[in-house]
Amino acid sequence: MKSYIIILSLLSITNYFISDAYAYVDPGTGSLFIQAILGILVGIGITTKIYWHKLKEKFYSIKKNSD
Repeated sequence: MKSYIIILSLLSITNYFISDAYAYVDPGTGSLFIQAILGILVGIGITTKIYWHKLKEKFYSIKKNSD
């Protein structure tokens, strides 16, 4: 019970120290995020393709050896 009180009091105290940030997001930042997301998706796709082919080869070699 004590820990909840401590956590709640710390959270309420930190609200007093947060100030507004008068900043803007540059238009180039949006394209940076899009490039990063596309890069991550392409990386996941290539990694999946590589391991999928390795897995297929392993199963086909087991199937050929059993014949």
